[in-house]
Amino acid sequence: MGSKNLNLLWMLLQEAFSRPRLQRQPEPTAAMGDPQAIRAFHEQGSAGGALLPVYHFNALAASYRLPPNGTLVDLGSGSGQYLAYLAQRRPDISILGLDLAEGMVAAGQQLLAEFGLSNRVRLQVGDMTCFSSQLPERIHLISSIFALHHLPGFDDLNRCISEIAQVRKKSGCAVWLFDHARPKHPRTPHLFPEIFTPDAPSVFRFDSRNSLIASFSFKEICHALDSFSMGPMEHHCARFMRLYQVHWITGQAVCSQEQVYHLWHDEKLPALAYQRFAALRALFPAVRFGK
Repeated sequence: MGSKNLNLLWMLLQEAFSRPRLQRQPEPTAAMGDPQAIRAFHEQGSAGGALLPVYHFNALAASYRLPPNGTLVDLGSGSGQYLAYLAQRRPDISILGLDLAEGMVAAGQQLLAEFGLSNRVRLQVGDMTCFSSQLPERIHLISSIFALHHLPGFDDLNRCISEIAQVRKKSGCAVWLFDHARPKHPRTPHLFPEIFTPDAPSVFRFDSRNSLIASFSFKEICHALDSFSMGPMEHHCARFMRLYQVHWITGQAVCSQEQVYHLWHDEKLPALAYQRFAALRALFPAVRFGK
């Protein structure tokens, strides 16, 4: 067994048998405004990057929850690569992405223009804790992918979820939230990027470590969501490797499997990306896709 596999086994065992010892530390406020960090994050969403399988997993899940010609609002959209990926595979939908980092929004707007998606995907500077007044009238899904952990504290998390609840009450939209779950053992944030993204730039691995430390625990997110009574919310923490979590609620309008099959413009994933997507899907057997 190689050193990578030994480290993975050690990480899984320490997470399985440790009591929670890692205290949450918010991310450095300037981290996502740093041009080098933006560039590294952007590169990891490309064809050979570690984020591609995550984008594919979430794009399929979102597609199942978006009716034909539906509208998605995404919170904490970063450089817009996930939104571009989804928009290319669902050419019938419209997307509004919000992010607080002006550098990320600028990078995303350039990317969308290069892909010819600016007419359907709009990125703008926006605050996850105060966004309901910025939204179009017609909304079918609110999503957030790897963004909740950027919130500074629990008050900010509650304000974000309060805004989501207000929009859902008005529109009947679906909700899909995907993020890291804070590890229990203090060594896990240091091991995780060395195991899964050893070839990524050091700034990306450093950001991955900070993201894990800044993440809310599964119980913390569950408690925050359930306190707003949005309806029958599904909560799932990844089995075996409990470092990812997903929470969703169905909207009034969904996409049938047959509709998704016809609307989804598939593109074959690179072999390694597909393997990682399949592994991620196995961690969440309860998540349904339209294909």
